[in-house]
Amino acid sequence: MLFRKSPSPAVAANENRTSDDLRNEYRLINRSRSLGDKSVGAIADQNDIARELERRGER
Repeated sequence: MLFRKSPSPAVAANENRTSDDLRNEYRLINRSRSLGDKSVGAIADQNDIARELERRGER
């Protein structure tokens, strides 16, 4: 398994979004994953969102 050494380009976009938007997208990805979606991109996006929320002190 490969691990990224740097955040995805989407991280910069996350910095410009509200925390509510990020939490909503996180929930949507979580729902999709619970229904069987195993997309690596979705997992990476969810991790990026979680990191951004932690950086803001909101997670």
